[in-house]
Amino acid sequence: MTLLENDPREIGGYLLEGRLGAGGMGVVYRARSLSGRQVAVKVIRPELAADAEFRARFRQEVTAARKVSGAFTAPVLDADADAPAPWLATLFIAGPSLGERVAGQGPLTPPEVRRLAAGLAEALREIHRVGLVHRDLKPGNVLLAEDGPRVIDFGIAKADGETQLTSTGVAVGTPPFMAPEQFRSGTATAATDVFALGSVLAFAATGRGPFGADSSHAVGFRVVYEEPDLTGLAAELRPLVVACLAKDPEQRPTVELLLGLAARGERERTVQFRTGLVAPAAAAAGPVPPTPTAAAPVAPGPVTPSPLAPTPTAPAAPLAAVAPPVPVTAAPPAPVTATPATPPAGTATSAGPVPPAVPSYMTAPSTRPSLADAAAGPRRRKGVLIGSALSAVVVATAGTLGFLVWRDHAPDEPPSHGPKPGPSSSVTATTATACGPDGKQAVGADGLQVALVKQWQADYAKECPGVGITFNGPASGAVMDQYATFKSDGVSLDSPMTADQRAVVGRHCPSGYASQIPVTVLPIAVVYNAPGLKGLEFDAPTLAKIFTGKITKWNDPVIKALNPIWNLPDSPIDVRIPSNESASTAIFTQYLAKAAPGDFPYQPGRAWPDKSRPGSGTNASDLPAYVAGSQWSMSFMPLPDTGALQKAKVKSGGSESVELTPHSASLMAAGGSVQGSGTNLTVTIDYAKPASGSYPIVDVGYVGFCDHAGADRAFAGTAVLTNFLAYGLSAPGQAVGENLMYGPLPDALAKRVLGSLAPLRVKPGN
Repeated sequence: MTLLENDPREIGGYLLEGRLGAGGMGVVYRARSLSGRQVAVKVIRPELAADAEFRARFRQEVTAARKVSGAFTAPVLDADADAPAPWLATLFIAGPSLGERVAGQGPLTPPEVRRLAAGLAEALREIHRVGLVHRDLKPGNVLLAEDGPRVIDFGIAKADGETQLTSTGVAVGTPPFMAPEQFRSGTATAATDVFALGSVLAFAATGRGPFGADSSHAVGFRVVYEEPDLTGLAAELRPLVVACLAKDPEQRPTVELLLGLAARGERERTVQFRTGLVAPAAAAAGPVPPTPTAAAPVAPGPVTPSPLAPTPTAPAAPLAAVAPPVPVTAAPPAPVTATPATPPAGTATSAGPVPPAVPSYMTAPSTRPSLADAAAGPRRRKGVLIGSALSAVVVATAGTLGFLVWRDHAPDEPPSHGPKPGPSSSVTATTATACGPDGKQAVGADGLQVALVKQWQADYAKECPGVGITFNGPASGAVMDQYATFKSDGVSLDSPMTADQRAVVGRHCPSGYASQIPVTVLPIAVVYNAPGLKGLEFDAPTLAKIFTGKITKWNDPVIKALNPIWNLPDSPIDVRIPSNESASTAIFTQYLAKAAPGDFPYQPGRAWPDKSRPGSGTNASDLPAYVAGSQWSMSFMPLPDTGALQKAKVKSGGSESVELTPHSASLMAAGGSVQGSGTNLTVTIDYAKPASGSYPIVDVGYVGFCDHAGADRAFAGTAVLTNFLAYGLSAPGQAVGENLMYGPLPDALAKRVLGSLAPLRVKPGN
């Protein structure tokens, strides 16, 4: 949609190119930054900005959006809440809203709904972790981006302890997707967002909301007093949706449990949403009117519903203030998902946070489990079961949902990997026993695992304040130097120590013995800057030719054969490799040497082979910025560093091209072979025979540490450090890694490592 005559041409230094949507709150524009990055700029109407309460709400929206990881929202790039017309600039997200998708192409398939559920549960987990409740999860606030759903619009999100910006007893939200407690008292908790998630999933699967979409009073009555209309919902989805829509907030599942229920296996994690071109909603039934709501002091006048620019939500009167309407028995009307005719098809925008803030593994205070709670397995609020309709699914997934038992094991007792039965009120373990013995140890990190080890240390310190695990980052100089000495009690390693290196390190350990265990999977992405070319596919021989200078043009016949649907340009490929030694170079060259030895006959290593150097090098830490700012460039880098860069798919055996995700990286590691015994374990990846669905350019990251195995005397500090390492290998610890875009360690390997740590987690003399 082109700009109107009275529209500004520039906001905050962003050049406006067109309209994406408009509503009672303001206008969302498509724009470009000074560097050429495409962004969405949300501009508030000046008359609303004059309202002090509204301006405060807008500031709250900006603050809330900045708190949440960019992996789940549209990252906030800039904002000015004090401008005459306040504005917010976010990264442009290509993809329709869920409302547009359903209106244009019909309901999602069950596998698509399961992937949607997992993505939204991840988003809510991140939102709740930073102490926020979204309060307005609805189809118009869910974007179906290429890499998964994004939750947007934090205009009414509320932080714990934050001053309420609406009148006491007034509920805020969109009635068809509100929870009973919002209508009863205007309160909202993390469980409120779970109820909204259930309504959104029902809408996605059936094309209509489970409580209708007419007047707010009628919808509110159904939400509070009637059962949802789930006609047409696939039987395999019913337990998941029914559990979320429990009237009692205490009986709804936590988002952690939902993640396991939604993603039952590998297939659902790789399902692609059918977005494509979104056709206008069918006109046969006529236009869908906006949902009537109570008068809103912040958004006077009628509001045009738009999935692109989410409708401003108005306060809805509590049910206690209105007479209950006559129950409606007719078929529910069509949901409010009217698609504007003018915005570009297949695109949507939003407001979201900066990418990616290091997240915590813990949930919001109201639902955050302590390590002692984690030992009890999935939480039963007040001892109430989630519901009989869900019980069969819970049993089927308990092995993957349950947290590892957090307590010290006797030397002859194997570690427990399942959830302990019984409600949380029956847990007898204390925080001290869950955290292991008190003591002080230091863990160092350099290379690819800095962000991961740092976050593990921060999270563990919050739950176990008596255990002094400190973090020594690369700037401190207190990490391993060429494997010569341990200046920390444990350090992260991007590659395993050889036997000779372990012997040298062992001389500096109090026990004389050094160990190393795998703790995570390190994925390396092939990234490129080619406007309009998404999801390009490559295989090992082609990558070897590109990165050794044998293929120099984007439209080379070899690349065209792998990407026949694209009109590739006759432009040189600006190949960039790390100029310094790096672990990413070691992993990438190892992959090329093993998967395409005929095209890459060089010795792999941390430095690029001089004889195969294709062109200019750039410091590894500067590569993301270089590729982002250089058209037709191409490089490789760790997945956590890629941000919004385009990531290539890589063929993984046969004709299968695999998208890089933490899960697909983990699948590759699962096919590796394990050498060693006890706490000296290494993993060898078989690059020549990747498993189906696995992304092949990966390796395994390790932590090396001093232990007392084989020594005459035990080293007390080992129990402190190994309890910390056991946290990193637990479900919460691995979830932290996945959020930071590391691959989770395969389950079988994680269990084996935990078993080897069990004897070391007991303080000598206990």
